[in-house]
Amino acid sequence: MSGFSPRGVGRIGIAALAGALGLLAASALSAQEVDAWSKGKQWLSVRAGYARSAATGAADGNIGFGFGYTRVRSTKWSFSTAASFEVLGRYGGSSEMEVPWIVEATRHYKWNTPIRPYLGAGVGFYVHKISGTSDDGASVIFGPHLSGGFNTPISDHGLLGFDVRMSSLESDKQQNPVFGGEAVTGEGQSRVVHWSVKVSHSWVF
Repeated sequence: MSGFSPRGVGRIGIAALAGALGLLAASALSAQEVDAWSKGKQWLSVRAGYARSAATGAADGNIGFGFGYTRVRSTKWSFSTAASFEVLGRYGGSSEMEVPWIVEATRHYKWNTPIRPYLGAGVGFYVHKISGTSDDGASVIFGPHLSGGFNTPISDHGLLGFDVRMSSLESDKQQNPVFGGEAVTGEGQSRVVHWSVKVSHSWVF
């Protein structure tokens, strides 16, 4: 299977719609906007949602969750670090998993609404593991990523967020009989794209 399957695209669409509706509902219910984007503010975040590999032969996407720390440097910029556990896909009892450890610089944009969109870029190490096959393996891959999404206040010290991340990683060269797509991403290709779509909650202090 190459690229996105219809089921994978559908799941991403459902996750995106649910996240967007949640943000709109939270904005409507928010009593006042938390000053989360002033210099020196810090955020502790938890995230949960969807993750998948776009490699040839990859299984349909599965779940992902993680946590992060953000420090606001100005009303427009913040820097953060995050770690996640992501099940990229399963075939029966076989699974492809990944643990990303990333750092990111983020540009925040102020709209005339409680919702504030952002764009981010960063790099990280990805602990990639295949298990439950006749030829299991693990590797550590370094690569960049791009992210985008929204945050909106839901309490005096709380934010609800919606985040999409695209990571570009080198093939880990595993010649696996089940998840062989990670080793062969396509003719002339040496990189593979991994996606995640998550809803987040942040505590601001």
